[in-house]
Amino acid sequence: MKTGLLIAADLYGCADDALPQDSLKEALETFSKNNNMNLLSSRIVPEDEAGYGIYCICKEGHIILHVNHEKGFVSIDGFSYSEGADPEKLVREICGFLSPDKMKLTYVDRGDFGKKADMKPRHRNKSRKITQMRNMTKRFGKFLMKPKSL
Repeated sequence: MKTGLLIAADLYGCADDALPQDSLKEALETFSKNNNMNLLSSRIVPEDEAGYGIYCICKEGHIILHVNHEKGFVSIDGFSYSEGADPEKLVREICGFLSPDKMKLTYVDRGDFGKKADMKPRHRNKSRKITQMRNMTKRFGKFLMKPKSL
Protein backbone atom coordinates (compact mmCIF):
# COMPACT_ATOMS: atom_id res chain seq x y z
CA MET A 1 0.00 0.00 0.00
CA LYS A 2 1.25 3.45 -0.89
CA THR A 3 1.83 6.10 1.76
CA GLY A 4 -1.12 8.44 2.06
CA LEU A 5 -1.61 11.91 3.46
CA LEU A 6 -4.36 12.73 5.95
CA ILE A 7 -5.28 16.39 6.39
CA ALA A 8 -7.47 17.25 9.39
CA ALA A 9 -8.82 20.80 9.68
CA ASP A 10 -10.83 22.51 12.40
CA LEU A 11 -12.53 25.68 11.18
CA TYR A 12 -14.05 28.22 13.58
CA GLY A 13 -16.34 31.14 12.72
CA CYS A 14 -17.28 29.96 9.22
CA ALA A 15 -19.43 32.09 6.91
CA ASP A 16 -23.15 31.43 7.48
CA ASP A 17 -24.00 31.53 3.77
CA ALA A 18 -21.55 28.67 3.05
CA LEU A 19 -22.98 26.26 5.65
CA PRO A 20 -26.26 25.11 4.00
CA GLN A 21 -26.09 21.42 3.06
CA ASP A 22 -26.72 21.70 -0.67
CA SER A 23 -24.23 24.48 -1.39
CA LEU A 24 -21.50 22.81 0.66
CA LYS A 25 -22.08 19.40 -0.96
CA GLU A 26 -22.02 20.94 -4.45
CA ALA A 27 -18.78 22.81 -3.68
CA LEU A 28 -17.26 19.64 -2.24
CA GLU A 29 -18.07 17.67 -5.39
CA THR A 30 -16.53 20.40 -7.58
CA PHE A 31 -13.36 20.65 -5.46
CA SER A 32 -12.90 16.86 -5.37
CA LYS A 33 -13.18 16.71 -9.16
CA ASN A 34 -10.62 19.54 -9.56
CA ASN A 35 -8.12 17.74 -7.30
CA ASN A 36 -8.41 14.23 -8.80
CA MET A 37 -10.00 12.69 -5.71
CA ASN A 38 -12.26 10.44 -7.89
CA LEU A 39 -15.47 10.82 -5.88
CA LEU A 40 -17.55 7.62 -5.98
CA SER A 41 -20.43 8.56 -3.65
CA SER A 42 -21.43 11.23 -1.17
CA ARG A 43 -24.05 11.30 1.53
CA ILE A 44 -25.48 13.90 3.93
CA VAL A 45 -26.43 12.60 7.38
CA PRO A 46 -28.16 14.77 10.02
CA GLU A 47 -26.27 14.41 13.31
CA ASP A 48 -28.39 16.55 15.63
CA GLU A 49 -30.53 19.68 15.43
CA ALA A 50 -27.42 21.88 15.22
CA GLY A 51 -25.45 20.05 12.57
CA TYR A 52 -24.91 17.42 9.91
CA GLY A 53 -22.15 15.39 8.32
CA ILE A 54 -21.11 14.95 4.70
CA TYR A 55 -19.40 11.64 3.98
CA CYS A 56 -17.66 11.20 0.62
CA ILE A 57 -16.08 7.95 -0.51
CA CYS A 58 -13.34 8.35 -3.09
CA LYS A 59 -11.57 5.72 -5.18
CA GLU A 60 -8.41 5.80 -3.04
CA GLY A 61 -9.43 7.89 -0.02
CA HIS A 62 -12.23 9.79 1.68
CA ILE A 63 -13.51 13.26 2.59
CA ILE A 64 -15.54 13.80 5.75
CA LEU A 65 -17.08 17.06 6.99
CA HIS A 66 -18.91 17.64 10.27
CA VAL A 67 -20.84 20.93 10.44
CA ASN A 68 -22.27 22.70 13.50
CA HIS A 69 -24.49 25.68 12.50
CA GLU A 70 -24.80 27.17 15.98
CA LYS A 71 -21.07 27.44 16.57
CA GLY A 72 -20.06 28.08 12.95
CA PHE A 73 -17.70 25.12 13.31
CA VAL A 74 -16.65 22.68 10.58
CA SER A 75 -14.21 19.79 10.93
CA ILE A 76 -12.71 18.29 7.78
CA ASP A 77 -10.80 15.05 7.17
CA GLY A 78 -9.32 14.56 3.73
CA PHE A 79 -7.27 11.46 2.94
CA SER A 80 -5.88 9.95 -0.23
CA TYR A 81 -3.07 7.60 -1.17
CA SER A 82 -3.53 8.16 -4.90
CA GLU A 83 -0.51 9.58 -6.72
CA GLY A 84 -2.53 12.14 -8.70
CA ALA A 85 -4.80 13.32 -5.90
CA ASP A 86 -4.04 16.40 -3.82
CA PRO A 87 -5.94 16.25 -0.51
CA GLU A 88 -4.07 19.27 0.88
CA LYS A 89 -5.21 21.51 -1.99
CA LEU A 90 -8.76 20.13 -1.64
CA VAL A 91 -8.90 21.00 2.07
CA ARG A 92 -7.47 24.47 1.40
CA GLU A 93 -10.11 25.11 -1.28
CA ILE A 94 -12.86 24.06 1.14
CA CYS A 95 -11.35 26.38 3.76
CA GLY A 96 -11.39 29.22 1.22
CA PHE A 97 -15.05 28.51 0.44
CA LEU A 98 -16.04 28.51 4.13
CA SER A 99 -13.82 31.55 5.00
CA PRO A 100 -13.29 30.79 8.71
CA ASP A 101 -12.06 33.30 11.29
CA LYS A 102 -9.63 30.72 12.72
CA MET A 103 -8.41 27.37 11.48
CA LYS A 104 -6.09 24.62 12.61
CA LEU A 105 -4.58 22.19 10.10
CA THR A 106 -2.99 18.88 11.06
CA TYR A 107 -0.97 16.74 8.62
CA VAL A 108 -0.39 13.02 9.17
CA ASP A 109 1.55 10.75 6.80
CA ARG A 110 -0.05 7.30 6.68
CA GLY A 111 0.99 3.86 5.55
CA ASP A 112 4.75 3.67 6.17
CA PHE A 113 5.57 1.73 9.33
CA GLY A 114 9.30 2.13 8.77
CA LYS A 115 9.33 5.80 9.68
CA LYS A 116 8.77 6.76 13.28
CA ALA A 117 8.08 10.39 12.45
CA ASP A 118 5.16 9.63 10.12
CA MET A 119 2.64 9.38 12.96
CA LYS A 120 3.73 12.64 14.58
CA PRO A 121 1.30 15.20 13.21
CA ARG A 122 2.43 18.61 12.02
CA HIS A 123 0.16 21.49 13.08
CA ARG A 124 -0.46 24.86 11.50
CA ASN A 125 -2.73 27.55 12.99
CA LYS A 126 -4.10 30.57 11.17
CA SER A 127 -6.26 33.47 12.35
CA ARG A 128 -7.82 36.14 10.22
CA LYS A 129 -6.78 39.72 10.95
CA ILE A 130 -10.29 40.66 12.09
CA THR A 131 -10.12 38.02 14.85
CA GLN A 132 -6.67 39.20 15.91
CA MET A 133 -7.89 42.80 16.11
CA ARG A 134 -11.00 41.78 18.07
CA ASN A 135 -8.86 39.90 20.61
CA MET A 136 -6.40 42.79 20.91
CA THR A 137 -9.30 45.21 21.52
CA LYS A 138 -10.64 42.97 24.31
CA ARG A 139 -7.22 42.80 26.00
CA PHE A 140 -6.75 46.58 25.72
CA GLY A 141 -10.25 47.17 27.15
CA LYS A 142 -9.47 44.95 30.15
CA PHE A 143 -6.21 46.85 30.69
CA LEU A 144 -8.02 50.21 30.71
CA MET A 145 -10.75 48.97 33.06
CA LYS A 146 -8.26 47.57 35.57
CA PRO A 147 -8.48 49.58 38.85
CA LYS A 148 -5.39 51.49 39.81
CA SER A 149 -4.00 50.72 43.24
CA LEU A 150 -3.27 53.52 45.69
